[in-house]
Amino acid sequence: MYFQKPADALVPVSGSGGEDVAQADEPGRSAVGLPDIPTAPPLPQPAAPPGLLPIPERPIAVLPPPAVSADPWVRPEARPPAGSAAPPAAPPTVVRVVQEKKPDEKKDDKKTDFTKELEKSAADDREARAKYVRIPPLSDVFAFPDDPRLEQAILDRLRYDERMAGRDPYAKYPPTTAFPPEPVLGGGVAYVPKTAAYAPTRVNYNALYVVHRRLHFEEKNAERYGWDLGIVQPLVSAMYFYKDVLLWPNSLASGCAYGFYDTNVGKCMPGSPTPYMLYPPGLTVTGTAFEGVIITGAVFAFP
Repeated sequence: MYFQKPADALVPVSGSGGEDVAQADEPGRSAVGLPDIPTAPPLPQPAAPPGLLPIPERPIAVLPPPAVSADPWVRPEARPPAGSAAPPAAPPTVVRVVQEKKPDEKKDDKKTDFTKELEKSAADDREARAKYVRIPPLSDVFAFPDDPRLEQAILDRLRYDERMAGRDPYAKYPPTTAFPPEPVLGGGVAYVPKTAAYAPTRVNYNALYVVHRRLHFEEKNAERYGWDLGIVQPLVSAMYFYKDVLLWPNSLASGCAYGFYDTNVGKCMPGSPTPYMLYPPGLTVTGTAFEGVIITGAVFAFP
């Protein structure tokens, strides 16, 4: 089948390409296997205006509505004859395919293995607790068995373990099983320590603190730790001295009750960089009572 365009035509027309092929320029012929299509009378062609080519008169084929299936793949012999009513076309069946989301088999396998491991671990733990975590009776805890009873208890436990394992307990530990005799340590010779023959020695222990007499008049910030307040230091030292003179009876009476000695335990070394601290006067019950007696007597003595 090919096309050609005559000189007086506006569009190309088909040419003869074979006996079995319907051509547009061959009226009365139809497609293969189809009945002849009736042709309508030719339409009057308007006169071509001046300057244009005339339109050739050609019949126009009028195709009736198809009475057969629109499926082009139906064989001609399977089509119903012309003029018969076509069977109603069945509505198309819509099949909805839903693709199921497959779970991740690897992750599920991992979760399953991990769950199995947890369950196995919990089961082993319960079995171990039931087997070993048992409180023995008090008679066994506070008992002091002799050697034969202790050996018999050990054999009984070993045979019990064999029986729990499903084996014959007397196959490995027969009734004639006995512990070997314990040798006498030292061969009957009395033990003599080596240090018994050493010559006596003397050890000197150096104390980590210093014991001294009680200091009734001491300003720790300036005299022990080296604090210096400049031009006001003499005034501060004088105030500390008058305070110690006022509390001197308390310090003396405290020495009579608690001792006249003191130590440097809890104190920093002399000259250590320590903050300026205010120390308590160190009042005691005995010292306060004696202080009150002295002050009352001084009031009556010096009205």
